[in-house]
Amino acid sequence: MTIGALAALPIVGDVVKTAGDITKSLAPLAQPFADVAAKTLGKMLDQAFEPTKKSVDYSNTLELGNRTLKF
Repeated sequence: MTIGALAALPIVGDVVKTAGDITKSLAPLAQPFADVAAKTLGKMLDQAFEPTKKSVDYSNTLELGNRTLKF
């Protein structure tokens, strides 16, 4: 038994509509998990790319006038 393309359109439309309804109903259930995953990922990326906090002490710099360069 075969079904023509025009006859199959309502069936395909019903399947797509049902899939959309399922997606709409599952999205609010998955949202809290997505929020937690995004926060966790954000914290991990902040820690991974956090610049090292080192202070530079300029009090022990040498005077530039005391250095000579001979060729």
